[in-house]
Amino acid sequence: MTNIVLARDPTAKRQQQMFFCAKAKRQQQMFFCAKAKRQQQSAQSERKSTTLYGDDQQF
Repeated sequence: MTNIVLARDPTAKRQQQMFFCAKAKRQQQMFFCAKAKRQQQSAQSERKSTTLYGDDQQF
């Protein structure tokens, strides 16, 4: 019954659209945050795995 009421009430429909928009924005922000963390961790592990002198050391 609430779905029928929501479909006929324009303010409720607008509120629902705003809710979905806000939810999508939060999900996108969480995705970008997770992606940035992965990139940062990848860069840190890459820095740890590289040597200071390179592969061709001469003694």
